[in-house]
Amino acid sequence: MKKILGLSFCIIIFSNSGISQIEPKAQKYSIETDVLWPFIVQATRTHFTAKIWQKGNFRGDIYAGLNIDFPRDRETEGRFADYSLATGYRQYIWKGLHAEFSQTTGLGVLQNHVTTAKTYNSFDWLVTGYIGYKFEFANKKLYLLPQFGIARVIYKSNPWPIYEDNTLTKEVGESPFPLGSLRLGYNF
Repeated sequence: MKKILGLSFCIIIFSNSGISQIEPKAQKYSIETDVLWPFIVQATRTHFTAKIWQKGNFRGDIYAGLNIDFPRDRETEGRFADYSLATGYRQYIWKGLHAEFSQTTGLGVLQNHVTTAKTYNSFDWLVTGYIGYKFEFANKKLYLLPQFGIARVIYKSNPWPIYEDNTLTKEVGESPFPLGSLRLGYNF
């Protein structure tokens, strides 16, 4: 009888202490897309993300997705479009504050070059570094992710001439450029 009462007492203590309560399962996956790029740079980027580890506020996510630059005229190049795969790693440092490294690889197409009138099809490799903050809302189901960074094309299999300005007198080639992003995401 003492064993049964002791066991009952322990069950009551653990039940009242909250140990037996089931906590909601942490969300591990999300899907996100940039909500400004279609309007500002005529491009779209959509990612599937997965949390690979977490310890307190420190967390690491990986992602993969598609990046499409819709055909548009570039004053010092020609009509450009890009179709690529994006992969990356996002390191959370404190709450939503994070640093991110990403790369995109795929087909860059430049039609009707401004000086040669040629079409260039190129395998392009672009790398990007971002810093940003993840703001979660709607019971942490949705989030906004503003980011700022720098990007650079580090490889082109078929490079084309790129000029400094529309005078088309000084060729400059690829150079780093600032990049911003505002992604809307859904956690599941």
